Amino acid sequence: MESIHDLAPEIQKRLSEIGRNLNKRGVSKPEAKSMSALMRGLIQTRQVMVMPVVRVLGEKIAPKKTWERLTRNMSKEGLSERLLSAHVEQQGGVIRKMPYCIIDLSDIQKRYAEKMEGLGRVRDGSKKGEKKEPVIGNGYYWLNAVMADKKEICPVHGEIYSVDKEGHEQESENKKILRIIDHVHEINSEAIFVIDRGGDRITLERPLLKGKKLFIIRGQGQRSLRLHTDSEKLTNIGEIARRIRTTRRYVSERGKKVQFDVGIRKIYLGKETLWLVVSRQADKKEGLSWYLTNIKGTKKQVMDTVMEAYGLRWRIEEYHRQIKQDFKLEEICIRKYAAIKTMGVLVMMAAAFCARLPYALVIKLMAVTNQLPHRRLSDIPNFPYYKIESAVAAVLNATARHPRLPLKIRKQNYFQLELRFGAF
Repeated sequence: MESIHDLAPEIQKRLSEIGRNLNKRGVSKPEAKSMSALMRGLIQTRQVMVMPVVRVLGEKIAPKKTWERLTRNMSKEGLSERLLSAHVEQQGGVIRKMPYCIIDLSDIQKRYAEKMEGLGRVRDGSKKGEKKEPVIGNGYYWLNAVMADKKEICPVHGEIYSVDKEGHEQESENKKILRIIDHVHEINSEAIFVIDRGGDRITLERPLLKGKKLFIIRGQGQRSLRLHTDSEKLTNIGEIARRIRTTRRYVSERGKKVQFDVGIRKIYLGKETLWLVVSRQADKKEGLSWYLTNIKGTKKQVMDTVMEAYGLRWRIEEYHRQIKQDFKLEEICIRKYAAIKTMGVLVMMAAAFCARLPYALVIKLMAVTNQLPHRRLSDIPNFPYYKIESAVAAVLNATARHPRLPLKIRKQNYFQLELRFGAF
């Protein structure tokens, strides 16, 4: 059986290719070298503090000099955008293969931070107050996109941003989402974009319809639509959804096989014809959900695609939780705004690196680091990705180069008489 030292060269080879790939795609050689070193350190330490990363790199210069070089390169304006473009281009094959692009917004809370640039007031999505009102605190918004199918995911976008910092440049959340969609659509024109109810905005839907980009968006309760092409009357989407008769039974493949009753009908948003798909868990009378989509096909095909695609949306929620817990993202402690954005991209690229490791290599990594599932090997594809990342980190730490002792101490040891006493 292969050991950790047998697998380490494969991981190190793949990590060394990152810098070369970035350099080929518009990132300068010094920047690419620094970013690939940072990414390796992120995976090995599993935290976003720069100094621990510096220590594991073990360069032959003072740690302070390494820290200065890395932070100087991280702080370059526009570097995060170039890294994102290079990453999307590099993952082109995966984007063409996977059918769904799931986009979602999260947050990073920095309750006690004061000196970090761009700090603003954001809603903490994981907490609620005593009266179930949203908890507002200091932090940043965090926009992500992952490609997904039934078996795998691949992060393709990860951006930390501040509305207060970028608002004066007219850089809104809508523009950022549309930019992600444009990048993915250029590579895969058949990709279906899956967005939660926050995406039910006319400022997003109009460009998507105009560009003939396929989408599935969970509808908000205040949306109103037309029922007929020759009528100007608007009807609330919730009222329309409650009238739709469910004609199909869909069985979810996630965990316990939950059954849903699904229905469909045509509706009209302005002059555009859309499908309105409704679903409700089969054994419940409440909990009706509805989705707007412009995908093509028969009613059966549209209903099945909508349920499958939106059923995969939990993957991005798992991704958010994994990054925050595994890389300790909310412990990010960098003052300059450009460096904060760069670190957000690097964390996403580190997660993508681990997520895209070959299946056979993943099994070996799990085995040598003692992280195989207790039941059966077929459970590995369903493992949270932090298990894979912890296995990669264990391999890198086990084979890390230890820094040499200072010259003064080595001289002392060389000239010192060493007496070895044994037990009598």
